[in-house]
Amino acid sequence: MSGGASLGIYTRFASGLKWGRIADLSSLTPQERAAQNRLIRWQRQSMAARIMDDQRVAKCFRVRIKPFVQVLYSSKVKKAHYGGLMICGSVWMCPVCAAKITERRRLELESVDAKELSCFMVTLTLQHEQGESLKVVQGHLAEAWRTMKSGGWWQRFQREFLIVGSVTGTEVTYGLDAGWHPHKHVLVWSRLSNRKLKTETIRGRISERFENILANVGRYVSPKHGVDVRKGDDLIREYVAKFGYEPKNKPNKKVWGLEAEITKGPAKIGLKDGDHYAPFQLLDLYMAGDLEAGKLFKEYALTMKGTRQLVWSRGTRDLFGLDDEMSDEEIAALQEQESISLADLEKAPWVVILRKEKRGALLEVGSSGNPEYVRRFLNALGVEL
Repeated sequence: MSGGASLGIYTRFASGLKWGRIADLSSLTPQERAAQNRLIRWQRQSMAARIMDDQRVAKCFRVRIKPFVQVLYSSKVKKAHYGGLMICGSVWMCPVCAAKITERRRLELESVDAKELSCFMVTLTLQHEQGESLKVVQGHLAEAWRTMKSGGWWQRFQREFLIVGSVTGTEVTYGLDAGWHPHKHVLVWSRLSNRKLKTETIRGRISERFENILANVGRYVSPKHGVDVRKGDDLIREYVAKFGYEPKNKPNKKVWGLEAEITKGPAKIGLKDGDHYAPFQLLDLYMAGDLEAGKLFKEYALTMKGTRQLVWSRGTRDLFGLDDEMSDEEIAALQEQESISLADLEKAPWVVILRKEKRGALLEVGSSGNPEYVRRFLNALGVEL
């Protein structure tokens, strides 16, 4: 158990404003910024629970399923987590669960050993207008992709470019001018050498087919923006700005690769463009008093509920020797083995934590690994163990 860390970094976030927000993020160290982003997820989850009060997210990490709520610490990952609470496992509605689910899927995708293969990523979207329902726009996009992958065209495409497998991720953003913007990122593996992969040729094939499919339902695809193809060795650097934490700086590791782009859409902290929002940013606007943002988030959450965020093509997981795929709910419920308990909270102390919105702050203090820090923090909230 680690007790060497200074209490200062933990109490800096755990005290002060109710939500623990810090205005000048530029003053934060990378460690502090990561902690702040975790606190933002808890803040947003509280807003999601208010909006979606008849959904499981309203009970997630709130309702006890055991007599005690445990504050557990894992020396392996050097972070604290809760035990004994209900978990919703929603990648679309819950910022807390989404972060865990998408990170697990990113690591799995990053572990794929495809040294003998090349890869490219296809991004697909369609024209959309302010006022259109997400259900309609997302429905047309999903149906178009299903149609593309069925029948003789897709089989010929696979043969031409020696395709052996793919994985598809779905992402949604919202723009003030053009409304809902669903798009799909498809990571494709090929037996062609990287040199022989011609992205413009691939884009031309896909774009023509995609445009024709959507034209049949009265939708338009921009020849320039509707289909984008990038080789897998390219870094998608602009998406670093869209994602909300500083990645660990490891040698020979990409800052933001295709693995993150495919998996991390629902968990992005936010977008820099002030006219476009990641869905969880709508929760910030709602907290600030924008009721329309709350309605938009509810539309998004109910539309995407039940949709798989990541879909592997048949046989691809077996090709790479991956284990049986876990559901979102199973991933969200995973706990680190050999964790120790820093505190066991009965009903009354837990109610205080909930009322004061200190669930995230308590975990930041717990991530010191020091039970004395946890005790002192709880005492400051009026909780005696």
